[in-house]
Amino acid sequence: MGEVEHPANTGRRTPHHKRFRETVVLAVVGLLIAVGIMANDQGPWSGTLPDRACWGSLDRALLARAAPSGDAPWEITEAKDPWGNPECTVQRGDWQLSATAIKTPLKDYLWWGLGTVPLRHGLPGMIKTNRDRTDGWLHLPRCRNQLVKVAVPGALTDRHAAQTLAVKALLAVGNSRIARCGGKPFPVPERFDAATVRPVHLARGATPCGVADARTVRKWTYGKVSQLGGFTDDPVSRCAALGERDSEIDLGLFSALVLRDRAILDALSPTGVRARIPVQPRTPLHLTAEDLRYDRDAATELACAQGPGRSYVHVFASGSDPQYAAIKRAVLTKVAATMSCR
Repeated sequence: MGEVEHPANTGRRTPHHKRFRETVVLAVVGLLIAVGIMANDQGPWSGTLPDRACWGSLDRALLARAAPSGDAPWEITEAKDPWGNPECTVQRGDWQLSATAIKTPLKDYLWWGLGTVPLRHGLPGMIKTNRDRTDGWLHLPRCRNQLVKVAVPGALTDRHAAQTLAVKALLAVGNSRIARCGGKPFPVPERFDAATVRPVHLARGATPCGVADARTVRKWTYGKVSQLGGFTDDPVSRCAALGERDSEIDLGLFSALVLRDRAILDALSPTGVRARIPVQPRTPLHLTAEDLRYDRDAATELACAQGPGRSYVHVFASGSDPQYAAIKRAVLTKVAATMSCR
């Protein structure tokens, strides 16, 4: 009797206390978001060019030589793309280079058209020059299947310089990511010589990419034929037969992309392997009509009957279904001959 219950003992809070608590919570959340942004994204940053840009990978001298001179400030942004992949852009005026570290599997439709020129030198990647810019990709199997993509400008003014810059940027960013994974970096070649288009003299018995015979090739096309690239032991190789009016970026009469590593195919192709063909030395391939169908976004696997050798081949060809089947048969036969199966 005579006891008074205080608000503090009821478990309730006054409106003033509630508003104060909400203010504190919002302030803490805002601080955490700001700290997260500072930790993960840097930019946009404007001013003079730092010693190294894009996660400490791109050297100042490389960028300064590539970009046009002038008074425009450098702008560098390290952020995330819409899919959460780390992305960096370096810009000076209208000149812009971008690099993205993408988590695979990418599962990209038309993956076989992402590049036209393999990097060679044992490097699992390609570049593609398309009018005013050059794009490139490099697979990073040592980083749990990451892939680096770059886009550089300048292809109209100096095609070779743009291609060289793309390769150097790919390796610089790729090796920087590999260092974070604790892996061994890719060797950097002293120079990069992109494959060039060269004429094929059908009258002398030569054939594009070494497939079929000259008489058969003459049935496939009209006029002059040129070749871009060739089949090698590198992780990625490509060979294309171009018609008289085709350019380097065209698929031409036919083009064939060969991957020597299943991990690269799994990182890029949405459908993987469609057909498997056993390969035995000095024995013609046994190819069915189903094997010779168009693979769309898959690939045909050539597998040594004895030993671990594997090749994953995608063939694009213009013309009728019978013509495609004939070209694919010739390409698979040529690639199988390069596999050194026991």
